[in-house]
Amino acid sequence: MKCDSCQQEMKNHVGCTLQAYSDTPDIPRVPYSEEETQDCHDCLVPPGALHHPGCDMERCGKCHGQLITCSCLEEMEDD
Repeated sequence: MKCDSCQQEMKNHVGCTLQAYSDTPDIPRVPYSEEETQDCHDCLVPPGALHHPGCDMERCGKCHGQLITCSCLEEMEDD
């Protein structure tokens, strides 16, 4: 399966190259924790790499909660 944002094959265990989400450029992307010992179970990125968009393990760069359920994104869209 290919990442819609970076066009890389996610099965190759490479991080996403998308540096910022266009709708929330002020919220930095958070890499997968370098303390992890295995690749992400959802999007297969290695520790220290950026998750592919939509990954349920990606953290919000503002509140550090789970990005896909974070209200920070909604707040940025409302501003």
